[in-house]
Amino acid sequence: MNFLKHNKLFVTILVASVSIFVSMQIVSCNSSDNLESIVSSINIEAKEVQAYEEDLLHYEGLFEDSESAKHDLKALAEVEKDQQRFWYGILNQNQNIFSTWKNKSPESINADLTRLYSRLRDTCSDNNIDLGDEEITNLDPFGGKNDNNEIKYGFGLSSYDGFWPSFSKEEAKLLGIQSKIVAMFVEYLSESASAEHRIKLIQILREPVGKEDSQHIATDKLTYTNLPSKLVRFGDGIKSFAFLIKFKGHTSHARSFINQLIPPFLLRDLVVSRSLEGIQQRTNSVPSGPFSNNINIENTKTPLPIVQNVESTFTLLIEYIYEVNRDFAPSLTKLLNNEKKDKGSEEVLKILLEFSGNTKIKINTILADREIR
Repeated sequence: MNFLKHNKLFVTILVASVSIFVSMQIVSCNSSDNLESIVSSINIEAKEVQAYEEDLLHYEGLFEDSESAKHDLKALAEVEKDQQRFWYGILNQNQNIFSTWKNKSPESINADLTRLYSRLRDTCSDNNIDLGDEEITNLDPFGGKNDNNEIKYGFGLSSYDGFWPSFSKEEAKLLGIQSKIVAMFVEYLSESASAEHRIKLIQILREPVGKEDSQHIATDKLTYTNLPSKLVRFGDGIKSFAFLIKFKGHTSHARSFINQLIPPFLLRDLVVSRSLEGIQQRTNSVPSGPFSNNINIENTKTPLPIVQNVESTFTLLIEYIYEVNRDFAPSLTKLLNNEKKDKGSEEVLKILLEFSGNTKIKINTILADREIR
């Protein structure tokens, strides 16, 4: 006790120091716990930031890719515009018989067809065109000679010369269109023939236009090896008629005929077979042997044509385009069917429609159609 009395200052300082030390220890312990908690939080946040950075690596260059994609979309749209321009040029609507066809009843088409036979036969007669293959059409069904085969020539429509089944309005329309196309073939041939070099029209074959026509088309039906691969038509995108026309004449005839085939006509195949008529051996200008006494010097110096009458048989596969359907909307709807409705989808649509020239297609219509699906 005496020590405390005589050393009050020391004791006071000692107690204060101990108190401060204890307090500091308490504070230190609390701070240590808080610090560990803070460090732990920082480490967690750092890992999350690292994970975000790793995720962002997948989107590195996204803006450049987006711009590149827009550029590709514009290029695709330009291709679509060029395709539209090309195919509508091929369709040639102003001169397309299908596009300019005026509605007629089946009976009216029958009457037109009846008059057409006589008109085409007269055209051929007046323009140096012989009709039919002599080896085939000069014989009647009973094996006798048919001296009037030209009158029976049907121009690919033989079954309906004096006969008219119950066609539907649509089938009669398509048959009427085909008859107009056949008439154009005859017109082109008449422009190609001459009195010096006649043309023999051997055959015109066509595709049936419907169920009724398929039952009556008979020998006028077009059959052609790998026909689908020869034509440009596909599904509902491009529709066409295919014809085969076979005629005998000179190269100038074929050239003149082909030059007149402007769109919607497309020449899809051409087969040329040379006739052996007119092939002549030059025996009269060649000596019979090295010791022959009858050598004609004048004849050996005068060239003789090996082929005097160059005639060939030309077989042409011709496609007539009558409908082109390049509606972009169904394709876009199908393309975007599995995509989420967002601004990106609308952006894609705007770019494709704007640069492809499809101004009649409305974006909202496509998006609404997708929502319904």
